[in-house]
Amino acid sequence: MRSSIDNIRRIFFLTAAFSFIALANFGQDFYVSQKRCANTTTGTLSVTGSGDCNEPVMFFDTLRKAVAWQWNFGEPASGSLNTSTLRNPKHPYSINGTFTVTLNRTLSDGTVQMVSKQVRVGKLPLEAKFYDKKELDTTLCDGKTFKLDPYKHLLGIAPPGVSFIWYPKGQTTQTITVDKTGCYSVEVYDPLTGCSRTVKANVKFCGQQAETGGGSEKWYFGKNAVLDFDQITTPPPPKDTLADNGDLFKPPAGTDPTFVPVASSDSPPVDSPEGLSMFYDPQGKLLLYTDGVNVWGQNKQLLPANPPLTSNKLGGTPNATQTSVIVPKTTCSECPHHQYYIFTTNKKNNSISYSVIDMRYNNGQGAIVEKDVPFYFPTTERITARRTDDDEGFLVFMHDVGTNKFSILRIDSTGINQREQAIGLVHDDTTSQKGYMKISPLGRQMAVAVSRAGRNYVEVFEINGSTGQLTLLRTIDLNIPAPPYVYGLEFTKDESKLYVTLRGDPTKGQKSALYQLNLLLPNATAISNNKILIDESTTRAFGALQMGPTDPNLEGLKAIYMAVDGVNEIPYITQPDFLATGANMTQRQAIVGYQQIGSLGGAAPVTGTSRVGLPTIIRAKPEQSDGGLDATYAGTCEDQPTVFETKGTCSPMKGEAYWDFGDGTTGKGLSTSHTYENPGRYKIKLRLEVFSETLASKNAPSILAGALREKCQEFTVEDEIYIKPSPIVNLADSAFVCVMEGATIELDPKPTNTYSPTFLWKTTAGATIATTQKYTAGAIGVYKIEVKNTFVNNTSCSVTDEINVKEGCEPRLFVPEAFTPDEDAFNKKLDVPNAHITDFMLRIYNRWGEIVFESRDPETKWDGSFNGEIFAPAVYAYYISYKSRDFPYRPPVTKVGGIVVLQ
Repeated sequence: MRSSIDNIRRIFFLTAAFSFIALANFGQDFYVSQKRCANTTTGTLSVTGSGDCNEPVMFFDTLRKAVAWQWNFGEPASGSLNTSTLRNPKHPYSINGTFTVTLNRTLSDGTVQMVSKQVRVGKLPLEAKFYDKKELDTTLCDGKTFKLDPYKHLLGIAPPGVSFIWYPKGQTTQTITVDKTGCYSVEVYDPLTGCSRTVKANVKFCGQQAETGGGSEKWYFGKNAVLDFDQITTPPPPKDTLADNGDLFKPPAGTDPTFVPVASSDSPPVDSPEGLSMFYDPQGKLLLYTDGVNVWGQNKQLLPANPPLTSNKLGGTPNATQTSVIVPKTTCSECPHHQYYIFTTNKKNNSISYSVIDMRYNNGQGAIVEKDVPFYFPTTERITARRTDDDEGFLVFMHDVGTNKFSILRIDSTGINQREQAIGLVHDDTTSQKGYMKISPLGRQMAVAVSRAGRNYVEVFEINGSTGQLTLLRTIDLNIPAPPYVYGLEFTKDESKLYVTLRGDPTKGQKSALYQLNLLLPNATAISNNKILIDESTTRAFGALQMGPTDPNLEGLKAIYMAVDGVNEIPYITQPDFLATGANMTQRQAIVGYQQIGSLGGAAPVTGTSRVGLPTIIRAKPEQSDGGLDATYAGTCEDQPTVFETKGTCSPMKGEAYWDFGDGTTGKGLSTSHTYENPGRYKIKLRLEVFSETLASKNAPSILAGALREKCQEFTVEDEIYIKPSPIVNLADSAFVCVMEGATIELDPKPTNTYSPTFLWKTTAGATIATTQKYTAGAIGVYKIEVKNTFVNNTSCSVTDEINVKEGCEPRLFVPEAFTPDEDAFNKKLDVPNAHITDFMLRIYNRWGEIVFESRDPETKWDGSFNGEIFAPAVYAYYISYKSRDFPYRPPVTKVGGIVVLQ
């Protein structure tokens, strides 16, 4: 069942960085959150994400043997909200003041105890803003400074009695002046009640270089042990000069790195028999790590406890399977991230507590400002976390002792949502509470190692990446009696296989083993029956399994490493995705690339001494860097537009772009196009001017505003593009064919300037009719052709053309040499056969030049007579004129000659 922050059972969170309390042990008293705030304006809680980081006042009964509770929060006006029967209730006080809170708790023996406390509830400070905004984004010219004042909108007059704390350096003044690009936030708070408002500003100085990432990953574990990784990268491929589009003014992107273990000169100050957790910040730097008791910062120094805390030791233990997990606080208008929560397991009382690290203290290294706040019990030694699918929060997983319940939290900017889910095996004995709970590299599945009632199991669940809800996919009985106990787990990248360790105790003659499970098999029985032994030992204790760096979304080698107790090198599997099908162990190890301890060039070198645990590593959502000047080109074909575009830089500042296209022409504009008349290489130059608005430019008419802006930066960059040749097509606009007489016509585009050309003829309707250069048409219509040049990188340049084939028959006319106008039935009249003509005219002349016959109709024929009398045999002159019916624009055709009249 899912519940919101207002009805979370058995859980609570403190959200202030400056409230201080240490609860080292569970006691007779009850806990009250030190941030106690009411919204006196509306009588309701402020909305998370508005910049007012306030939640209900939270309570927790720390007496473990209590089994029932009756709370009274001392605010009768709140009606039914004034009481609760939960161990960890929350009460939204609607007014500020001092209230008497009473708890009547029922103990496991049936007795009832009453305890009470005076709780002071404060009110929100006056609203804080930067230049009338709760979240300010601004860009300034490099070399300038920027003053931040959360009460500038109130003429710089702050509410009485409030305090300030700034991120990232922890200043406590009302204002700060900044000159570096970054995120800055200030929390304005009441020191007595913790009521606060937070406001942030993302400040960017144009042209200033952003902070770079943290470099290669390394693991801390065991006794001063470190496993370091070297990045192996190949040079980026050369720029594809034949590409249709791409980035300008940027080097080609390099290939994803492969990480290999290397000897390290590092020596971390850790001594953890089992678990340890590490957190990498949004820039990829190692920010915090802990063994459950000690917390170290980036400089390997123990973080101090901020007063009034007197001890910097957390109440966890390094002797738990998974000692702790670190996740960032992601609520309110805060810079990501300046507060972190460390959940720690304590197997002495099967509890989980949390502590708060605030990076605003200790000169940005962080300090412990809350510690050992009782959180959840009873629990196993397992706790793990992953980012949500939307990268906006984290999912945290824990498991009850004595039940089959998981407690699943989603922690994001909306607050905390909890899901308690009963699923899978009951963890009801001491051995079932050990072993890893491991999330796959892709975050889609989770495996849990459970040794219960003398048997070893592995449960595999599917994870909903938004809510954390689990679906049981497999309960795999390994058919291996316990001890040894199933312990380490790790998925392959594609989640098709799962590696499992059985942890044995060499002093008791117990054997340790490493198995590969094929999760693609149809059911749990098949998976168990076909488990593949990769390694075993009676002299060494095998421990945790962990996939090597880095982000699982990157390609490259992903080895799986195995902790082994008491050694200074650890084995690893270089090809874990391969199914180990060998007939013997040596063959199987070769298939998966198993690098053994003591083998030639084998196991990974470890500085210090390995124990049985490996660190739980959590990464924050990576920050997207500005990336500098962002310009692109699209279209690289001759005689076709090439579009150049830049989003400018230092947005939202105004920019003007001046282009030199490399062929003697220039252009202007953040987006422009140019058509190259010839193929070849061209040097592109861009000069980008960035301007900042001034008070004068903001208030001036638009026609003058540009001249009044302040020039902030000027960037000049160069690059090269290659314009590819386009084919040239020589196809007439139209052609004629006498379809009615069954004639055809050959259409030929006569292409030139071609490179591996292809041809595609289509009809007007788009139907493909030929892929040859020439096409024989026998019907009228519009025929379209695409001629394409195809290059070695499969890009192309194409041109299209069309021809309109019309009905058109050539005119024909035949004049016989003679005819016989006698009494027989043959050839009695002058017949002039013809076709496809118009405007016909025929004249017959006698020898004196007189017209003896005239007709404008080819069907009107001369019978050799004039005025009813047949002429004597002789030669008579004729004149014929006609025009083409289908080509009326042609001039008339004339024919002259003589015809013999015979008797």
